[in-house]
Amino acid sequence: MTYNLNFPNGNVQTYNSLWDMEKAARLMGGEAKMINSDTYAFVSKK
Repeated sequence: MTYNLNFPNGNVQTYNSLWDMEKAARLMGGEAKMINSDTYAFVSKK
């Protein structure tokens, strides 16, 4: 299964694991909020 992280600007990044996606979101200064089982939205904490 792959996980898609959607950004407010329309970009989408795909990750092979949920852990990798959540780690990337934290490194970018935000978090991943679930939309459905394999699609998440990036939410900035700034």
